[in-house]
Amino acid sequence: MFVTVVGMDRSLRSARVATFAYFVLCGTLMGTWVAHIPAVEERVGISHSTPGSLLVLLGLGAFTGMQVTGRPADRLGAGVVLPVAGVPSSTAVVPPGLPRNPRIPAGALPASGFCNGLLDVSMNAHAVHVEKAYNRPVMSAFHAMFSAGGVIASLVEAGAANAGPSRPRAWAPWDWRAS
Repeated sequence: MFVTVVGMDRSLRSARVATFAYFVLCGTLMGTWVAHIPAVEERVGISHSTPGSLLVLLGLGAFTGMQVTGRPADRLGAGVVLPVAGVPSSTAVVPPGLPRNPRIPAGALPASGFCNGLLDVSMNAHAVHVEKAYNRPVMSAFHAMFSAGGVIASLVEAGAANAGPSRPRAWAPWDWRAS
């Protein structure tokens, strides 16, 4: 899966593997949320058109996060900003899946999108630095890892859905109200 070059610096390989991991993380987070949209619809009691409107809020939050991240990534370095962006992105995917009413995702989705925007810009900026250091195209491999994360999330969620009652699986440990 990983192509190595004779004499390649170990830190460069480590940077590539770490960047792969962040792309997988981002794809997994998005895939997990998307897999739970029908359960959130059912739980909150909203029509199929409402999530489309709510997803606009996710996009607006992501756009805002993307605008905020560029300058710190330039000043501090994408390698510094990337782990900092990964933490809130990993936790911000939880609240949109816990609601009992539509106001909660309306507030939580922009925050989740904002955090995803932070992660997206910082991981892509870091990928650009890694690609330059490799002196050959590797960006498509990073984006393939995003897709792999989405596949991982869908397989995990499909397995969880077949294993038990219908409810948001990934969020259930944090949702003390889950039935």
